[in-house]
Amino acid sequence: MTQTAAESGAHDALVAAFARELALRDPDGSRSAALRGADVVVEQAVARVLDASTAWSEHLGPVYDVRGVQEILGVTKQAVSKRRLLALTSGSGRVVYPAFQFTARGVVPGLPEVVAILDESVVSSWTVASWLVSPAVDLDSAPPIEVLASGEAGPVLALAAAWARALAA
Repeated sequence: MTQTAAESGAHDALVAAFARELALRDPDGSRSAALRGADVVVEQAVARVLDASTAWSEHLGPVYDVRGVQEILGVTKQAVSKRRLLALTSGSGRVVYPAFQFTARGVVPGLPEVVAILDESVVSSWTVASWLVSPAVDLDSAPPIEVLASGEAGPVLALAAAWARALAA
């Protein structure tokens, strides 16, 4: 398989970053030497990062960056940050917004209230995102985001509040 220049550059940057991190954590190489072999270590590291990323992408669906959200909502970058949207910060520090929280007319009704109830002080935004797209027994096995999108925010808000209370206890 032939790599494009961009792919090669991305891989080179990853290898360089990996080498820098190894140098910081194992300056003399003694810890690395005790491992089962470079190929096994690299395979496990890549699998852990890429497989986890793929699993989250499959579970949550597509995401938008701030520009995409600006276009959907027709607002400025500053206005995006002031809205109660579900924002996810990736391992690389990139902020993305799950597409499931948007409709053709804007934000799914009730979602800002859910985000307010389940804020970062209560539970991680990644956990909230997963909860929103997962079937909920208390909602007749419908995912909370689907119930919100149908216009029935009350049951989802009650469930979110109960969850927040349980997490705070």
